[in-house]
Parts: sequence; C-alpha cells; structure tokens
Amino acid sequence: MKTNKFPIILFILLCLALLPALHLAAADISVETVIEQQEAFVGEPFSMQIRVDGSSSAEEPDLSGLDAFHVQNRGGQSNSSTQVSNINGSWQRVTHLGYIFTYTITAIKSGNLTIPALTIIVDGKPYRTDALSIMARKPEETEDFKLRIFLSSKNCYAGEPVTMTTTWFVGKDVNNFEFQLPILDDADFEIIPQKPNSGVAAGDEIKIKAGGHTLTAYKGQGELNGREFLTVTLQHLLVVKKAGTFTLPQATVACQVVSGFRQSHRRDPSGGFSNFDDFFGSGRQPRYRTLVTPSNEPVLKVLPLPKKNRPANFTGLVGNYSINAKASPLEVHIGDPITLTVDINGPFAHKAELPHLATFLSESSFKIPEVIAPAETEESRKTFSQTIRVKEETVREIPSIELTYFDPEKKEYEKAGTDPIPLVVHENRVITALDAVGAGPSATTTANKINEASRGLAANYEGLDVLIDMARNKHGMTWTWWLLFTLPPLLFLLMAIRTFYRKQHEKNPLGKLSKNAMATLKRNLAEPSLSPHALSRALKEYLGAKLQKNPGSLLYNDIHAPLKEIGVDEAILQRLQKMFNLFESWQYGGEISNTAKMNEMTEKTLQLAEEVEIHFS
Repeated sequence: MKTNKFPIILFILLCLALLPALHLAAADISVETVIEQQEAFVGEPFSMQIRVDGSSSAEEPDLSGLDAFHVQNRGGQSNSSTQVSNINGSWQRVTHLGYIFTYTITAIKSGNLTIPALTIIVDGKPYRTDALSIMARKPEETEDFKLRIFLSSKNCYAGEPVTMTTTWFVGKDVNNFEFQLPILDDADFEIIPQKPNSGVAAGDEIKIKAGGHTLTAYKGQGELNGREFLTVTLQHLLVVKKAGTFTLPQATVACQVVSGFRQSHRRDPSGGFSNFDDFFGSGRQPRYRTLVTPSNEPVLKVLPLPKKNRPANFTGLVGNYSINAKASPLEVHIGDPITLTVDINGPFAHKAELPHLATFLSESSFKIPEVIAPAETEESRKTFSQTIRVKEETVREIPSIELTYFDPEKKEYEKAGTDPIPLVVHENRVITALDAVGAGPSATTTANKINEASRGLAANYEGLDVLIDMARNKHGMTWTWWLLFTLPPLLFLLMAIRTFYRKQHEKNPLGKLSKNAMATLKRNLAEPSLSPHALSRALKEYLGAKLQKNPGSLLYNDIHAPLKEIGVDEAILQRLQKMFNLFESWQYGGEISNTAKMNEMTEKTLQLAEEVEIHFS
C-alpha cells in the first residue's frame, strides 16, 4: 500500500515555522539587581533597582538581608512595552514584559559591603538575583562643611531628657542635601523633636529629608573654630531608659557641591558660535559632585535611678515638674458634675500620667469615673480633664493632688501638689408635684397642716376636701391636661432636633466634600493632558476629603491607620503605599512623559480609589 507522505511533510514544515513563536512563548524570566554606583561614602544615598524581565507581575522582594544599608522604597512600576514595525511590507508586533522595583539605599558602615542574592516571586515562582559588592568609604570632614552633635549634658539619669542639637555648618553653596540620623531608628534611644529655645525666627523653618523621616530644621548663622557659617539645625529631646555608657551613632549629611564648570557653546543663526553666552555667563554649566560630611560621636553616661526612698507611686518622671488644677463650677448640689482640669508641666510631660484620683479624693465623698478621658499635649505640658461628682454635703474642698518625680539636680525624689480647691455644696431639694404645678397653699390646707401636726398621720385622711372628683377629671380635664403637659415638650424636642442637625452640618463642613470626593476625583482624572503632578494631587485630595485631612501635606503614614481602622485590606494598603512612593519618586527623580504609561497610571489610580470607596459606604 502506497503511503501519501505530503501531509507528514506539511506537518513537519508547520512545526518548524512555529518554533520561533514557541520559543518566544516559553521565554525565560530573569531578575537582576542594578545599582547606580559601586563605590559610595557612608551616608551617601544612591539608587538601586530590581529588574524583572519576561513578566509584568512580581511580588515585592524581601530586603531584610540588607542589614548594612538603610533602604527607602521608591515604589515599583511596569516596564512593559510594545513595538510595531513594518519590514518588507509585513507588520510585526513585538511585546516586551518587565517590571522594576526602585529603592534608595544608604550604607551605614564602611568597608566592602555585599547586597546579597534576593529572592523574587514572579508569576508564583521564585527567582534569585546575583549578589553585588559595594565599597563604602568613610566620609571625611572638609574646611567648608562641618556636622556637630551637641548634648546639653554628658551625664544623666535613666529616663532624664537630654537636649540633643545637631547642626550642619555650611561654608559653600550646595544644590541639595539629605541627612542620615541613625539614632532615630535606634531602639536604645527615645527621640522627641523640639524647637530650639532661641535664635530661631518663624520663617527659618524648613522641611528636610533624613532617611525615611521628614523633619523640621531651622536655618540660621553660627560660628565654629573662629569662622562664620550658615547653619541648618535640628533639635531633639533624647531619653535613655536604661543605665550604661552609650556612644551616639554617627550622623551624616550628603550634599551636591559645585566641583567646576564646563563651557557650553551654541551656534548662532548665522552659523557661527554665539559669544553672548560667554558674555553673560549663561554658557557656563556647573559640574556637581557628592560630598558627605560626618558628625562627631558624643558619649552619654546614663546613671541608674536610686532605689532608696523611691515612692510606691513613682511613674518614672525624671526632671523638674509641677502640677496644678482648677475646677468648675465651684458651687454645686450633691451629684452635680464638676469638671476637674489637671495640668502637668515638665520636660517630658507627654509621658506623664494622671495621678490616681482615688488616692487623694475619698470615694465616700466623691464619685470618680473609672475611665480616664484622653489628655491633650502641648510642648512641655499635658492637660487632663475629668468629671467628678460630690456625694456628701459636708465636702468643703477638692483636696491636693500630688505628682511624684525624681529631681536629678537634687538627686532626690520630690513631690509636687496642687492647691486645694474650695467648694460650696448644697443639699439636694426634693421637688413635689404641687411645686411643679405651681399652686399655692389654701386656707383649708394650712388649717389641716396645723391639725395634722397635733393629731398624727390619721388626720391626713379626714375632710371632704381631700376627696377627688374622679368623674370630672375623667370627662372634663383629660385632654386639656394632656395637651398642657405634652405639647410644650414636643415643640421643644422638635426645635432641639432641628438645632442639632444644623449644628452638626456647621460643625462638619468637610462632610459635603467627603460625600462628593469620588465624583470630584473622576472629574479631575478626566481632564485632558493630565500631568503626573495633577494625578498625584487628585488622589491626595480624594483621600484628604474622605479622611478630613489636609491634602497638601498628606503622606502615606497619615492615611495608613485611619484606612486600616475602617477595614481596608492590607493588599490595598500596600498598593496605596506603592502609589505614594511613586509620587515621591516623580518629585525627586523626574515625572513620566509617556502618554500610554500616564493613561495606565490614571486607570490604576481610579481603580484603587474605587476599592477604597467601598469601605466608606
């Protein structure tokens, strides 16, 4: 039997033709770590990217192994592209899939450092990058730039606040700068930002970057080693909870300084080079280099608090503290509410707790609520407001309330107390039904009271005048009295409800903005030629309206807790964080200009907002 080989040959040729397509479909996925430079100073931030090739779906890698670096997440974005070309009249479309994670990393110690191999999950499968080496050099101080950390005291007690002032002395113009303050993330120290006591004007405040923190610094002028400098100053309260000797970690500041100029020439319309650029100086383009200035590393000796004579109610306050109180009203009946306001003043007052009122106010004389109202903190003062009630007419004052603290100057435990607050307490008066109606006593009633006093309780039931005509009340007075007693309260209730809703509307003017936030966002995103900056502003205005926060200074840390509290999923929160990091990368690294990419980001922004909106309904 003769076999027809044509179908077999045709099948083989078809398979050979499809081999390139099959190869493309099964293309390998690769991942790699790319760094901006392989040499850097300690404290010098530079860019690191993790690039995924072959897929646009990748999970955030775990960077916990980069313990020699401080890492800031700048967000991730798709790196996919499609190219259409015409070759010999045949149109071909080539699609490349990719994704990029961007970070800013800063070496925190010197030496030959390693970025270890990192595992990245792509399309559900793990892939590993290659390890990279970086040479981190120690920063060196120059004549034009100095960084100093000053401590108000080199010795303190555990829990005693010490003022830490960090000052950058600047002798030349700089382009931009960024601080690294490792002490902010050191678990041995508690750091509280503080405004310098003197020499700072209101307009001298500036916002600066310090690793993952945004801090308020203050511009000024100062002298160091006989030379005048411009200064940038940060001030904090530093608290160490345990005894020992501590060396403060070195701070650094990286800045861009002019290292020289290069001449740029432009041809004039006549074909030659224009000399006007040279004449006006605009042809000189500065060249910048990164300079990292290290700080000193002061040593702080922390002494343990003495155990001798330590009061039982000592809560750990160290420093010089005072306490005062006031109450309102001062003239009350038994059971009336009294607002007791207690102020605690001192260097670390935000850590203070309200003294246990039951220790000073007798429970037989005062009713004290079990739940303590939230306090208000303002710089070195903390204010507590609590409602108490008097239970006895014999009460004449609110007794002194004491606060125990350790005075490091006297090296002793001290007590501060409030002044007693005088009270006038009246016995409650029982109001009868006759008092409520307002009827005056009749002659017969008066006469009966005189007889009752001499003849006992039986007299209360004598005489026809004590009998009530039930028939008359039933048929003649029922509706009259019902209207008399119910109509005024009903009218009052209606007026109170109207007033309440009006005040609620006036109290919450942002409520309407919150209600219309999604419609406003869609309108903003529909604007033609939407810029990256406008996209960032639109999302922040939406979240600011929903959470009633100022959108102009909105950061991811401002929205994380409120959104989590209303039940927003962690996956949505992570996408929001990536979006905010991307906005920040646009601000510092340049915005995107690709129209297709911009449309994609707009769609993602709207989708993300719609997923968040569900939790507000």
